Amino acid sequence: MRRSALVPEEHWRGIELLGYWLLFPALVLESLISMDLSRLNINALVLAYAGALLLYLLIVWSWRRPLARFGISDRSFSSVFQTATRWNGFVALAMAGKFAGDQGMAMVALIMAVTVPLLNVVNVVVLTVCASDTPATPGRTLINTVKVPLIWAALLGLLINLAQVPVYPPLLTSLDMIGRAGLGIGLLTVGAGLRVQAMRSAGPDVLAGIAGKLLLFPLLVFVSCRLAGVQGEAFQVAMLCAAVPTAMNGYVLARQMGGDVALYAATASLQVVVSLLTLPLILWLSVSV
Repeated sequence: MRRSALVPEEHWRGIELLGYWLLFPALVLESLISMDLSRLNINALVLAYAGALLLYLLIVWSWRRPLARFGISDRSFSSVFQTATRWNGFVALAMAGKFAGDQGMAMVALIMAVTVPLLNVVNVVVLTVCASDTPATPGRTLINTVKVPLIWAALLGLLINLAQVPVYPPLLTSLDMIGRAGLGIGLLTVGAGLRVQAMRSAGPDVLAGIAGKLLLFPLLVFVSCRLAGVQGEAFQVAMLCAAVPTAMNGYVLARQMGGDVALYAATASLQVVVSLLTLPLILWLSVSV
């Protein structure tokens, strides 16, 4: 569509902003409000997943200097970091609903509520440090963090759910309709930003994002869950969340804050292709152990 000019080049920017400011936040908000979290006792799951994530964030940040030796700039590293740490919770929601029903979707939503704010804060900080044209300051980092709408959507949805605040049903229906448009819009914006040449010339930057997200992080979650005694569907849901490819909304954030959008598009696209092999294998292993 981008190459055919069916949608003019300058209009793609508006489509990206629509998804970033409205569609994705609406989907996160509605999912967390609607999920039934009251019957779930998954403290061990949350602690195990969060512990693995914190360790993984430190590991990926430690790649900054080694990757610089391969000529990878800080601006490009910000996209390596994003693609290696973000995860597509909407894919996980859809898949969890197929094999674990509403309870599986609730567990995914809770993991989203715990990790989305943390990941957005950390990625905004990394983008501010690595991709900003001006030196990073605590105030600038704070401003960039609070401006991310997904953070507010996740926190608000979790708060409404836990406080059992009644929500007007037609409003939820509207949020659901608006939010689901974000899935298609997100795919389109990633596709429109795709640079085939970047995919063909995949180097250490792309390979680092793929290996970290699809192999290293699932391994850390596996070890953490086994140590915490997480079993059954909770364990399978944790492995599902760990194994899905990177989130599409990070591409828009990279565009917003000066990251390497071509690298993000190339890595995200290749992650989807590779995950067609790794995701079924990891899920099969999580059921077998």
